[in-house]
Amino acid sequence: MAIDLTPFGFTPTESLVYATLLRLGPSTGYAVARGARLARANAYSALEGLVSRGAATRTPPPNRPARYRPIDPQALLALLATRQGEALDRLGQEVRDLSRPGDPMTREVAGSRAVANLVMQLVARAERSVEGVMALELWRPTLPAWRRAAERATMTVRARGGMPPDAPSWLEPASEGGLEATALLIDDAQLVMTSGEGESIAGLWTSHPLVVLLARRALRTLS
Repeated sequence: MAIDLTPFGFTPTESLVYATLLRLGPSTGYAVARGARLARANAYSALEGLVSRGAATRTPPPNRPARYRPIDPQALLALLATRQGEALDRLGQEVRDLSRPGDPMTREVAGSRAVANLVMQLVARAERSVEGVMALELWRPTLPAWRRAAERATMTVRARGGMPPDAPSWLEPASEGGLEATALLIDDAQLVMTSGEGESIAGLWTSHPLVVLLARRALRTLS
């Protein structure tokens, strides 16, 4: 089982050790070194790196070697998403006063993971409002972003395909026969749309003012 955490600031050895912990379960550094076929010093260094970044925990039983436990992969995804959102917020604040309005941009992505990441990044950065219709299958993978956005933005969102069991008060069911694709308008300035399901899902993000205007009018006819 190969897991690459290097795009998120982890080392290749830490990626290997995290995957080894998932396979072995709570383990001592010695067991991890054997399981990952690493020198013991390298294994312990990677384990401590995982602990310091929140990807693993260390439990030192009395008079026994410490045992390391990986955090759940979904919890790790939520942790990384939150940190990336915070980093993007800081960067946005730093460049906001320095940048000039640029040309409208459009980006396309394909695949469930790429689409979920796109939705998560845009929703997490919402400052004023998020409105639109969202497919139920995107709820769980993007949940940390919705929680973050709801703390500071007005949410007017309807779920298509059913309601999640942990639905917040602001989420409502979409009417039957309405918009079949996901369409979310963020801060009245950015639009993300998706179509398809599962691995065949595709997404598009745009800041083009004409497309955003048309989407705004279309979404508000559904209200």
